Amino acid sequence: MRIVYFVVLLMITLSSCDIKGVETNSKDAEEVNYLENDTLSKVKETDTLKVSKVKVPEVASDTLKLENGITITYFKKGEGEKLKKGDMIKIDYRAKLENGKIYDGNHMVKKTSIPFLVGWNQQTPGWDIALKELRVGDDVDVFLPAKYARGEKGIKGIVPPNANNILSIRVLERFEPTVEVDDIQIWKYDELKSPGDSIGFKDEVYLNYWVSSESKPRYDNNYQRGETFKLVMGDGNIVPGLYKALHFGREGDRLMIKIPAKEAYGSEGLTDLVKPNEAIFYDIQIGKVIKTK
Repeated sequence: MRIVYFVVLLMITLSSCDIKGVETNSKDAEEVNYLENDTLSKVKETDTLKVSKVKVPEVASDTLKLENGITITYFKKGEGEKLKKGDMIKIDYRAKLENGKIYDGNHMVKKTSIPFLVGWNQQTPGWDIALKELRVGDDVDVFLPAKYARGEKGIKGIVPPNANNILSIRVLERFEPTVEVDDIQIWKYDELKSPGDSIGFKDEVYLNYWVSSESKPRYDNNYQRGETFKLVMGDGNIVPGLYKALHFGREGDRLMIKIPAKEAYGSEGLTDLVKPNEAIFYDIQIGKVIKTK
């Protein structure tokens, strides 16, 4: 369920600039890149129409081969420090099979990018391995051997068993928290154009969510149960960090929330799901908020 959920929920729409190496049959992705204006100005006026339809070749600038078989092909290199565990970034990506079939990507839910928390097993192991080699501004194709992609199981009807994968990724930016309170980091990355009601004490709140610990990805989510999660603010049925974070949300918001152990399950942990002194991470869609009278 974790894999299928991510494919459905985290996919997003094609940005105005195609990622290198991606092939698809969609109308948007078939649009070609044209020569820059300064190049066209050097061409005879009579030839302009002809030249403007020439596709700019995709040329790899460098290749990094890791010992585990993962290969990173660079089309553009960024600058600065490499990404590290705990970095929240925005990426524009496509996941495809070796035959070029795209099965995942932010364009599929009409988003130009998605937020991604590095090092928290949000995707298959190969993602985090590759991302820790990248920098903001990198535009790459990543070859993932099957064991670092969808493995022996694949995804029924989508990714065959033991299939190698290719990721086309542009690392757009580091995404700084919108709010920080008591070491709780809150990122707001989607909201209604006309925000709904803010959340207060004793309000009735309906949520869709998944939650991970550092060691146990997506150990709980309401999607598996097939019903929206209901809570009443202040009733003590959620960890303190989530209670504090929700006060910064409104009806319709999409929030990502990283909660330190002291505001979660502390030194005791939670059975085999959250280790002692381990942080947790929520991805939440706030649905209806019913205000107290």
